[in-house]
Amino acid sequence: MNTREHKRQASEAVLYLRVSTPEQADPLNLKNQEAGCRRLANERGIPVAEVILGPGESGRTADRPSFVRLLSYCKSNRRRIGYVIVESLSRFARNVADQGTAIAELGENGVTLLSVAEPNVDDTAAGRMAAGVHGVFNQYFSDALSEKMKERSAASVRAGRWPWAAPIGYLNDLKQSNGANIKPDPSTAPLIREAFELYATGQHAKTEVLKIVTEKGLTTKRGQSLTAQTFDALLRKSIYAGWVYSSSVVAPIKGLHAPIVSQDLFDGVQRVLSGRNLSSAPKRRHNPAFPLKHFVKCGICGIPLTGGMNKGKRKHYANYWCRNSECRAIKVSKSVLESDFIEHLRTLRPDAATVAQFPTVASDVWARRQSNTVSRIKALPVRLEQQKRMKAELLRARLRGEVNQADYAEANREFDDEIESMTRDLQAIRSQHGTLDAFLRFSKLMLVDIAAAWQRANVEERISVQNFLFQGGIKYRENEKFLNTPNPTLFQQLRSLADCETRVGVPDGI
Repeated sequence: MNTREHKRQASEAVLYLRVSTPEQADPLNLKNQEAGCRRLANERGIPVAEVILGPGESGRTADRPSFVRLLSYCKSNRRRIGYVIVESLSRFARNVADQGTAIAELGENGVTLLSVAEPNVDDTAAGRMAAGVHGVFNQYFSDALSEKMKERSAASVRAGRWPWAAPIGYLNDLKQSNGANIKPDPSTAPLIREAFELYATGQHAKTEVLKIVTEKGLTTKRGQSLTAQTFDALLRKSIYAGWVYSSSVVAPIKGLHAPIVSQDLFDGVQRVLSGRNLSSAPKRRHNPAFPLKHFVKCGICGIPLTGGMNKGKRKHYANYWCRNSECRAIKVSKSVLESDFIEHLRTLRPDAATVAQFPTVASDVWARRQSNTVSRIKALPVRLEQQKRMKAELLRARLRGEVNQADYAEANREFDDEIESMTRDLQAIRSQHGTLDAFLRFSKLMLVDIAAAWQRANVEERISVQNFLFQGGIKYRENEKFLNTPNPTLFQQLRSLADCETRVGVPDGI
């Protein structure tokens, strides 16, 4: 026996176990694979150093976490790892190109692939040829199975049935008399319908609708909150209007299942999503050059005005205008509309009693707000670090092969959303932290001369002032200027609050 052969027999082995779907990942299946691999290792006198699992991972790709971990482990431990043992080559890979590349990479690190079911596979010329032949058959079997499953899915869709797991809002049920295999979930279908109804009005942003239905209990099948991306995709799925579809079928088919929303409601939501229906919901970001955009409404049709730069013969002009193509009653320059708004603010004056009582009311507001701010400043960083640690642990779990790619991607998006939201909240709270004197000075200025306060404020503060003064916006006609609003003014609210000696809320950031 030569030195190289003796070194190989003294080397350790890694066992690689894999099943394609979570349903196959039962303990008995993986246990049987491991028993066969250990039996081969014992017969060869090879000690087992590590067992790497790939539960619920397709062998059609080399990007699966457990496979990446296997190759990395063998490379970093090449001084002691001489073998990778699998139950069959189909567990190692179902793509002949990936199989060949991975075997070559193992070989470069002095590692030989051994298969329980294919004992003629080794690092000899005949063994490599046998591996190639088995690899071709494994890929053929995988491709043929994929084609068969696609055809079955397409046939199911053409028959009006949904061939996969029921989406959010539905339950799988094979016992329905009409042949349908899904039915509305009584706990989540009403929330899906409410989401469509709210968004179809054009009065709510998607984030607002998502928050409403989430607070009422809408979650994923795994019991997690829906991300913004998942909710956007949900609003676009025609299955909720009674259709089934597949990439293998040219056009959607009318399904046998009961729809959750009507076709008219679904179409209305698609128009809002595409921008063909005008939405009056405020945008999440504001253009600082046009603070009255989406706030001031057309006095004729009631649609919020938009704002932007219009191209003239020699230069661009800043304007606000009605975005309803069937109206267009309002088109006014930025300077005129904002001047008119400032003049309107100057007409809002409190009475002497309200001004006299204001310092007491404002001091109480400040004390309560600072108490809440201090506690939130302490709590938020702790929660933020917890989210970051959990995200890091999720990545480590993926690298260990404990989490599949789909679950990792969804959970990682949710962590990113939560971290971003907490970071924004923390920045906003810290930016509001100031002194009582400064708060009183600015608050009194806002009360006595609210027009001056609006002019000095930044864009976010202006929007807060506007929404607080005129909840729901204010209408404008070029000949009549700003129209009266039925909403109570800030000063009426202050007088009422001061009379009953309760605290007054003020806009955040003011």
